[in-house]
Amino acid sequence: MASSAAEFASICFSTEGLPEPDRFEFWREVLGRAITKFEIDPVPDSSPDASITLRALPGVDIASGAAAGMQYRRTPALIDSDDIVLFVALSGAQTVDQIGRECTISAGEAAVFACAEPGLAIPRERQHRLAFRTPHDVLAPMVGNVEDAICKPIPSTVDSLRLLVSYAATLEDVDQPLTPAVANLAATHIQDLVALAIGATRDAAAIAEGRGLRAARLKAVKTDIVSNLGYHDLTVGAVALRQGVTPRCVQKLFETEGRTFSSFVLDQRLARARRLLSDPRYADWTISSIAFEAGFGDLSYFHRAFRRLYGATPSDIRQGTLGF
Repeated sequence: MASSAAEFASICFSTEGLPEPDRFEFWREVLGRAITKFEIDPVPDSSPDASITLRALPGVDIASGAAAGMQYRRTPALIDSDDIVLFVALSGAQTVDQIGRECTISAGEAAVFACAEPGLAIPRERQHRLAFRTPHDVLAPMVGNVEDAICKPIPSTVDSLRLLVSYAATLEDVDQPLTPAVANLAATHIQDLVALAIGATRDAAAIAEGRGLRAARLKAVKTDIVSNLGYHDLTVGAVALRQGVTPRCVQKLFETEGRTFSSFVLDQRLARARRLLSDPRYADWTISSIAFEAGFGDLSYFHRAFRRLYGATPSDIRQGTLGF
């Protein structure tokens, strides 16, 4: 049966709105035993409080959320797969205990957990975390002996881990379900990044770096650009410095799409200007103010570039939108 976009939508759960006496039982039965296959225990002298967003992709399940007042046990009765989970602590600290090993990860760090073995995951405080669950058979050819990585902290300085978190954030910002093609591509990129973070073999690393790592780095660069469009000193050098790469690396990323850094910046600035021109909330802004807000310093250049891309002047767009 062909997959539909609805299969790749995100699902959110929260204890908010539930009567406090019912919160823990709901979380234990629905999120614990039924979905994630963890036995959830309350933490003494604390009130259970949690929210989580789940997204299932082909070969990857992603969970993102925050929780307090609960700890998680993988018991023999709940073992139903040999999946591998990569826990990432976005804030707070968490201890992972499995196969006779124990490690504590802090904000930005990660740890590997094997679903085929009993174990514990214990948040030490209210924590915001990410989890990526992947079948063992998918990771094993890329990593080698996955078991060697269990309960060994992965530092926040690992580049592939940082990009994995950034990539997941872009998926979380997508409001509508992913198409099957996009879902498959995203899953492949995530699998690549998980393998690199854990420790991919040389051959697998070469493939992953040219596929998932490159895609994630390009997404991070584009996000950086869009977040800084209003700054007139938005240069390839400035973006490269923030991303921890060379300017040539940034340029090569855009070359894989057959375009340049400058053309992407220009298109994004023009798109931002058009959105502002079409928004009634900015009806009292002058066109020059909108051009400046979008990052243009030369008004004549803005008008020429805008007309070349949209086949209309900024005034035409504003009048058409507002019905003048």
